[in-house]
Amino acid sequence: MRILVFITTLLLVSGCASSEQAETASIGPCNSDEKVLISDHISSLISALEKLDFEKAYTYASEDFQKSLTLEQFESVIARQYQMLISNDSYSFSDCQPEKDYFIQDVIVQSLSGKTVLRYRLSLVDKRLGVESAVVRAETMDL
Repeated sequence: MRILVFITTLLLVSGCASSEQAETASIGPCNSDEKVLISDHISSLISALEKLDFEKAYTYASEDFQKSLTLEQFESVIARQYQMLISNDSYSFSDCQPEKDYFIQDVIVQSLSGKTVLRYRLSLVDKRLGVESAVVRAETMDL
């Protein structure tokens, strides 16, 4: 009986260690499939904003984001703080990092006001990608 308990405990411990190792091993730069999904998602969001289609742009936000901010509030925040997305000259994608339950994607936006680096945080819930936030990075200050 003691041997059976010992073997069961050993299997449980080694199983936990394996899942931790697998989770740790997956942390690193986004793979090519993740990069494509994330860049397509953010590009679609920016495209909707360029067309002033706030309703469509809002659909690219995560469910949690939509629960915390109404469409009208979203439109107001974009118009006041993210004008560079509406009137951008171009944008490109740089660093992409997966984190536990999230992806972090930096986007460099070029507009009349200069270069702005935005750090997007996206979640993947039930196979649905959603923007949680977009924050202006400090290195943008060299305008």
